[in-house]
Amino acid sequence: MDLIEELKNYCDINNPVGTLMLSGEWGCGKTYLINTKFIPLVKDTYVFVCVSLFGIDTLDALRVEVKKKWLEKASELDEPNGTNFSKLIDSSKKIFGTIKDVLPEKWRKKGEVFSSIMDLVNFIPISNTISQKKVILVFDDLERSNISSTDLLGCINDYCENQSFNTIIVANEEKIKDNADNELSYREIKEKIVQRVIQFVPDYDEVVSNSIDSMSCGIEYKGLLRKNKKLLVKILSGDFNDNAIIEQYKAENYKPGGDKKREEYEKEEENLRKLLLQRPHNIRSFKCAIQDFERVYDKLAKAGIQDGSKWLFSFMCLMMTNKAGLIQENPRYGNLFLYLNVKKLYPEVFDSNFILNGVSEWIIYGEWNDETISKEIQLFLKKEKAVTPLEILRTYKLPEVDEEVIDKGFKDLLEEVYAGNLSLDEYILFLYHCCYSRAYDVDLPTIDWEKVRDGIKEQIKKLVESDEKDSHSHRIILDDNKEYFTEEEWSVYQIIKEFRDNNVWIYEKNQKLYIDLISSDLNIAFRDLSNKRYNTFSLEMESATINAFKNANNMDKNHFSGWFVGIWGQYSNSLEIDVQSTTASLKKLRDDLNSVMQKYKEKGKNIAARHTQNFIEKLDTVIKAESTDMPGE
Repeated sequence: MDLIEELKNYCDINNPVGTLMLSGEWGCGKTYLINTKFIPLVKDTYVFVCVSLFGIDTLDALRVEVKKKWLEKASELDEPNGTNFSKLIDSSKKIFGTIKDVLPEKWRKKGEVFSSIMDLVNFIPISNTISQKKVILVFDDLERSNISSTDLLGCINDYCENQSFNTIIVANEEKIKDNADNELSYREIKEKIVQRVIQFVPDYDEVVSNSIDSMSCGIEYKGLLRKNKKLLVKILSGDFNDNAIIEQYKAENYKPGGDKKREEYEKEEENLRKLLLQRPHNIRSFKCAIQDFERVYDKLAKAGIQDGSKWLFSFMCLMMTNKAGLIQENPRYGNLFLYLNVKKLYPEVFDSNFILNGVSEWIIYGEWNDETISKEIQLFLKKEKAVTPLEILRTYKLPEVDEEVIDKGFKDLLEEVYAGNLSLDEYILFLYHCCYSRAYDVDLPTIDWEKVRDGIKEQIKKLVESDEKDSHSHRIILDDNKEYFTEEEWSVYQIIKEFRDNNVWIYEKNQKLYIDLISSDLNIAFRDLSNKRYNTFSLEMESATINAFKNANNMDKNHFSGWFVGIWGQYSNSLEIDVQSTTASLKKLRDDLNSVMQKYKEKGKNIAARHTQNFIEKLDTVIKAESTDMPGE
């Protein structure tokens, strides 16, 4: 069917007996077809008055909107001076008040403004011709109006039947709902009003080609899109063998004599069929996806990944599914079932191995974490480059590894585990190895769990002392899975979990930062350390503080005490702070300051001595406040 020709034939009809409905899925390009292909082709013959019904909630509002759009077209085609419309306005100036808000902009600029006690829009009649051209009314988004479909169609029919407007309705007919309160259903009134419904199925090949060609992007990325055009068309069109998908699902899941009843299997099949019918074909979602993926592609290219095809396909599938609202989220199970529907909808092209967790969070939650995504890409590269048995066991799950690799590499892995040379995520993978070994009856060497604990603690120490950050965005063990792990394995995991959950990382890093900055540059320290989180004022921090104060000039000494008390003045009220150790360190600082003050007095440095005394007095107030709050004091 030539849709353009069908639309043109309808517009050629004089005094049509009903409207023409162009129906298709949301986002499939119906409006695009009307505005960019059909209207430009026949604009010299017809005048198109296009009205979106989205959000319109009353028939009066609809009628006003139609008149406004009609007046706008009239102002475009009919010069204000000397036209029938202009004469009408001139003759009405003495009667009507200001109608500036409803006049077309072109007329407002000409000064054709007058005063009113009624709305000019309601006063001026509209006709089915403008400048001797037939007017075609186009009503878009019928299903998105807040007016009942029967009332809405009745109003539209008035334009078509009583005012002889050729009228085109653009809608997704599947989304039009009957109103039970109406005497007539949508189906009943449609038969009386809609002359014909034509189904719009876009040329997906053309859509993809045009989308790629119109993109403003890098040459390399556009080359990737063009190279994979065929599969992109497949994703957008949904050209998959759904019967084969269902049969495959049945073959993998239907187990006669199993725990599930036949009714449960049949219910699952029914749900799968419903899901496949919802496979999205939204062109806007598709264009957003190919546009957004360029950001991911640039990251992959910079990391040295040459071919982003599989990444592209998986990204497109996930984003299309998410845009359609078909992603299954279950907070209890994390990402375990997140991709389940995506795999069902796009079994041939979606591969979760090419979806980074950080990219998935960006698609679903709109949160782009550049650092996390970069680390995940490096982890992927590491996995791809894994060759030796040890490298494979550090990157792959045990069920993915050949038995020969386990035999050759697990002892070497244990040595790395004991030495503290694994990342925390690798330690968690190691625990999964232990768990999987029981599920798959794999014999592993004897494990010294005390050495495992020491290894993890050593790795945590390395993290704290270095500038590296813990990559804790990948692997976790959910509490629901505790039953699958031994007590030893679970206790080991708790060391990692407590380190991450209790902000030990943040505290340790901030303590190190405190010591480094206060020992090097007081101006930066005063600026950057005040808003940090601490869980203690340690003896190491005390030592750095007294040395920094002694080395400071009098200007910095003058500000030092106020800055310091600003951080630690309310420490006793903080749930994060270890009060006992902090109090002990503050008392030592006070004692050290007393010694420093005496030396300043002996040397006649009275200003420095006074600044030191001021510091001691403020510090005494802080310590006494804590002592008062302590039990038994």
